Amino acid sequence: MAQARRDMGGLRPIDDLMFRVMARDKAFCGELLRVLLQDKGLTVVECEPQSTVTNPHGRSVVLDALCELSGGRFVDVEVQRTDRDDLQRRARYHASLVTADRTRPGGRFADVPDVCVAFVCEFDPLGEGRSLYHVDRVVRESGRTLENGLSEVYVNALARDGTDVSALMRVFTEAEAYDEGRFPETSRVKRRLRETEEGRKDMGSVIEEIRAECIAEGKAEGRLEMLEALGRLVRDGLVSVQDAAASAGVDADEIRRTLAAEG
Repeated sequence: MAQARRDMGGLRPIDDLMFRVMARDKAFCGELLRVLLQDKGLTVVECEPQSTVTNPHGRSVVLDALCELSGGRFVDVEVQRTDRDDLQRRARYHASLVTADRTRPGGRFADVPDVCVAFVCEFDPLGEGRSLYHVDRVVRESGRTLENGLSEVYVNALARDGTDVSALMRVFTEAEAYDEGRFPETSRVKRRLRETEEGRKDMGSVIEEIRAECIAEGKAEGRLEMLEALGRLVRDGLVSVQDAAASAGVDADEIRRTLAAEG
């Protein structure tokens, strides 16, 4: 068990690698969404980690976790460690692809499924110091809120304001933090991955999956994503710079430059 703890180093649920494995557990996903969506009666019927939604005419995306709730709503959960590119447009694009992917051909617009995008960020996504933000559609002239089935939720995982969201985010962002009393499923899955031989093997298998994906992407058009993914593995102490460079078919200095660019 001690060996497994050392192998996992400072890996946390907010890290892509650990979240990818944790999202396989439906009970964990349910607990996470009940807190983020502030709905104690919420039930997850299916959760698909690393779900690919395709756009035959443009950019496809791989979602960190796509969950279907008992009422038919879909929730795309994304973990974000760095503030780069355009988070608002990314949310819009993710929601549009999920909507198109899960809408039946020939159906009425009234039957278009409800979609929520929930971004869990290791920074303050809207810069107002809150742990949780809801973004609504509002009529500018009257202030009236209009619903069209799309909702956006943003989490500042660094905020500590005494709410359940901030307490859960402590478990997400601090490697040794657990809270079995309030978040038993999150604590259970995190502890298994960090502290047991079985969990270590699960994490190791995903590392190999990511390396294989990076090699495949390197032969296509995903060079930047490939380098960033390998850089995360290096930063988390799970592969060496030399191994990452060999997987990507690049010089070790290019991996180091990627690490430096990400801060």
